[in-house]
Amino acid sequence: MLSVLLLGFWTGCAAPDQEIDLVSFNSAVDQRLIANYYQQEAFRHRQQADELDARADLYARMFGPDSDWVSGTRLLAQSYRLTADDRERLATEHLDARRNVRSSASALRPQASSERTP
Repeated sequence: MLSVLLLGFWTGCAAPDQEIDLVSFNSAVDQRLIANYYQQEAFRHRQQADELDARADLYARMFGPDSDWVSGTRLLAQSYRLTADDRERLATEHLDARRNVRSSASALRPQASSERTP
């Protein structure tokens, strides 16, 4: 049993964490992976905003629609939506960067010529 625990510990320590620079537009970094991360973040923030809207409705029934609880919760939901919009914008920028790298790489590739030179 101890050997299994030690093997698990050793494996966990031996495998370095792979960090991704989320602000990099370097062509060596997988832009699709970064965009996917930002898309997941946007989805998560929208879910949190929806949950806060439901909570604000509950607070409105409990404390009245003009309550500080309601206005504060709605303001927080709005903040989450703005953050989600920003994450979607970042995802789009990284996908565009990936497309630009791919299109410039194909433009640099030599084209086959139908004329033959001696």
